[in-house]
Amino acid sequence: MTEVESLKKEIERLKAELTETKEISRQYLQNIAHQLTAPLGAIKWSIEALKDERVPLQRKKILLSSIYSQATILVHLIKNFALMSNLEADHELGQFREQPEPIDIMKLAINLANDFQPQAYDAGIRIEVDDDSFRKAIDNQKLRIEKNLVAQAISNIIENAVKYADKDSTIRVSACNNTTHFGIEIESIGIPITDEEKKSIFERRFRGHSAKQKVAAGTGIGLYLASRVMAFHQGKIIITTNGRLSCFTLQFPNKLIIRGN
Repeated sequence: MTEVESLKKEIERLKAELTETKEISRQYLQNIAHQLTAPLGAIKWSIEALKDERVPLQRKKILLSSIYSQATILVHLIKNFALMSNLEADHELGQFREQPEPIDIMKLAINLANDFQPQAYDAGIRIEVDDDSFRKAIDNQKLRIEKNLVAQAISNIIENAVKYADKDSTIRVSACNNTTHFGIEIESIGIPITDEEKKSIFERRFRGHSAKQKVAAGTGIGLYLASRVMAFHQGKIIITTNGRLSCFTLQFPNKLIIRGN
């Protein structure tokens, strides 16, 4: 093969790759637009209903709860998209390398779970945080982490649990510890995750078959971002399943545990 022929082949390959990238980007942007439109539409409709004097007070209280729920979803989506955009430009999360600080991880977990309580309530699901497990696993100590990144990782997994859990089920958030790692466990009963899906679940844009069946729209970046955040903290996410029961454990090295101030 001559050098000219070789260059032609390379140009054709690059053109095909560019076309594929443009199509993926188009689909990705359409997905983002769809996901942002849904909560914005729900918020707009609820506000219109609140303005209606004929709507009873009790109904207005429910509408306010719904607005809070949809706003939480919206903020969560925007944070994910912003983090994803920055990762495109910086594959090592360098832009986020703020000074890690001692964080009360139980309080953080409770606050994040509370953020998703209205959304869970609307779906007929409960979220419970096992305070005792956190006290046993970490006592009065704190975790030295980059708070905003870890908060986003935990939120992504709780949000997934709410989306895919069975109605009338309970999502449990607890803590565990061993000689090497401190873990935050998020357990739910819902769509099954196959062994084959476990191999790809943290890949960017990957969504399992059952996930697509239950929630058609999705970017497939939530777990990818969560895994990147954990890698940044020298940790990882472990998945264990038993039928429809799934448990995602965010594992942090014990060296991040410090005596709280």
